[in-house]
Amino acid sequence: MALSIYPNPEPQRVIVGHTHGSTPTESIAPDCKHYRGDRPCIHNRLCTGCTHYQPYTSRICVIKIGALGDVIRTLCILPELRRRYPDGQITWVTKPNACRMLSGHPMVDRLMPIDPVTASVLPRESFDVVINLDKEAEPCALAGSLRASTRLGISLSAHGTPVPADQDAVRYFELGLSDDLKFSRNTKSYPRLIYDALGYTYRGERYRLHLPTTARDAARRYLHDRGWSDSEPTLGINVGSGDTFANKMWPADWIIDLIRKRADGDGPGQMLLLGGQRERPIIDQITRALPALVGSGYLIDAGTHHDEQTFASLVGSCDVLLTGDTMAMHVAIALDLGVVAYIGPTCEQEIDLFGCGEKLVANVSCAPCYKRVCDQADRCVQAVSTEEAIDAIERVSAMIRPAGRDPIPTGLAKAA
Repeated sequence: MALSIYPNPEPQRVIVGHTHGSTPTESIAPDCKHYRGDRPCIHNRLCTGCTHYQPYTSRICVIKIGALGDVIRTLCILPELRRRYPDGQITWVTKPNACRMLSGHPMVDRLMPIDPVTASVLPRESFDVVINLDKEAEPCALAGSLRASTRLGISLSAHGTPVPADQDAVRYFELGLSDDLKFSRNTKSYPRLIYDALGYTYRGERYRLHLPTTARDAARRYLHDRGWSDSEPTLGINVGSGDTFANKMWPADWIIDLIRKRADGDGPGQMLLLGGQRERPIIDQITRALPALVGSGYLIDAGTHHDEQTFASLVGSCDVLLTGDTMAMHVAIALDLGVVAYIGPTCEQEIDLFGCGEKLVANVSCAPCYKRVCDQADRCVQAVSTEEAIDAIERVSAMIRPAGRDPIPTGLAKAA
């Protein structure tokens, strides 16, 4: 019989350092947040009598492995978890790219990639709370394999299919089963939906990214080498949208038209073209069409080869980001930037800009649709004009930089 990747939990005998008051009385205290086990802790001493002893009073495991943007926006649950479990250890299981993006986050104690090693280690541990917010079999099975006092979110049925873990999660779960519920009847944002699914009271908690100084410095050096000035207002244009759903962002021709019109209208500052490796052809098409703007330093190619935290830092160098409903949008929201978000095939009501931007919603009868291939002649792309986008950019820019800064010199060539 084949062995399961998710072994059944077996009770383990663990020698825990006994404590006396606030200090351990034995040389090993594995419940201390400084304890590592495979090497000395930061205080480089045995645990007996250590005055730095800080035990975890509870253990929480969050499993969220979906698209990187979804992982980022799920960070909104961290403030509530910290409120409920101020001395708890929070373990977050996710994909490797999200582990890299969230590395160093002050509210996450341990990041683990979802892989065979994690799947063999975690079932040997015990948790007070296990939260799974994904509906795929793999994370559901992992969540079910863990020893836990409380399970929240989504579980796996005996038939190998995902089901709500409890009554609180039913409404959130049903959105994935009914287009009518998701597209037409739901009015709640994603943060509010997942708070409801966990049985928590939503108080407007936001999701935040905390980027290390190394990534922020790398982004600034890269941009400075290409003529960027941090004293000028900066509009970022995220050209990518992934390949899962059609028309999540405008095609290159529309972006070129927007840039040209904004330049002709003396739009202040500078513009960054942002994207990943798959967006390299789109950015090349845009820069080839606008050589004078590139040569003047008004339009800057921000590169497409960066790691996750450096890319997020490039986004963070902008005052306002023009984007589709993508990972970059969630990065901008998490960094408190101004956001102008074009929303075509997805549900605009699930997106909360927290008062820091505007949505350009394609109000067409076929949207939202979440289709991978459009069969409606790209109606949602044509439903929002570039002029509307430019107007929204200027309004959000004025809100983000109310005092303003001197625009780029009027003599700078901006015609292409």
